[in-house]
Amino acid sequence: MRRYLRFLGKFIGLLVVFYVAARITIWWVTSGNTVPVPDLQGKNVVDALKEVGKIGLDLRVVREEYDPSVPMNGILGQDPKPGTELKVDRNIEVVVSLGARDIAIPDVRGGALRKAELILKQNGLSAGLTTRIHSQDEDGAVLSQNPMPLTVDVRENAVDLLVSTGPRLPEYSMPDLIGMDFNQAVALLESAGLPIGNVRYEVYTEGVVENRVLNQSPAFGYPVSRETPVSLVVHRESSAQTGATVTHIPFSYRIPFGLMPVDADLFVEDRQGRRRVFSERKAPGALIELTLDISGKAVVEVYLNGKMVQSLEYR
Repeated sequence: MRRYLRFLGKFIGLLVVFYVAARITIWWVTSGNTVPVPDLQGKNVVDALKEVGKIGLDLRVVREEYDPSVPMNGILGQDPKPGTELKVDRNIEVVVSLGARDIAIPDVRGGALRKAELILKQNGLSAGLTTRIHSQDEDGAVLSQNPMPLTVDVRENAVDLLVSTGPRLPEYSMPDLIGMDFNQAVALLESAGLPIGNVRYEVYTEGVVENRVLNQSPAFGYPVSRETPVSLVVHRESSAQTGATVTHIPFSYRIPFGLMPVDADLFVEDRQGRRRVFSERKAPGALIELTLDISGKAVVEVYLNGKMVQSLEYR
């Protein structure tokens, strides 16, 4: 029995010594044993793996990039940086070079932007920064590119494009329409190619001739182009002045010039509800003229091929 107890005591003592030694070893490896990170920039990834393995570290490739200045499998970058103290058995993350791109940049100049994007995609590339400027080329035409065609030593997968937005529209000085008859103002705007935006009818003081322009936007003298809608405020007599509950408003609208006829629809919404007052197929440039009978505040909407192109407010 004594021999058994003596043996059991020695065995327990050995276990305690082994446990303490293991804890000391683990502490030494995980917290006390560090090595400086070597400089791997430009080295072949296989050679770099052997080098860091000798000091107890390992490599992990996190990304690959094209770079004509570094041969294939050369290291472009690393984390941590050289000289950093790193614990044994830890990883150094590296970016590895794919070398120079083995395809030439295609020439996408002169074609449409959509076509250029398809050509780039077929060659494993993509459209990068797209800059748009006015030029004599048609809208959407590719004027230039970077990198230029046939370039092979490129690093990025993207090609920047310079795209035309078409010729710059001519600018005009906004005419003075205040005090002018509304129909004359519309004719003047149409002759200048300026689009009519919102038209609002308001009651003004006595002595002002009905259907005269009271206000305009943009103001007189401002630079405008054919993309600038012109909004007008037009005088009309109130129902108290006319003695009638229904107001007769002259209305005109010219169909924009184009290649095909369009389906034109006019809707009026006032105290009487919403109703269609005109529906015809009209040729490009045709003029629609009619008198609208409205009661109180009203909104007139113009639709071409089912799409609203103008909204006029009457008060």
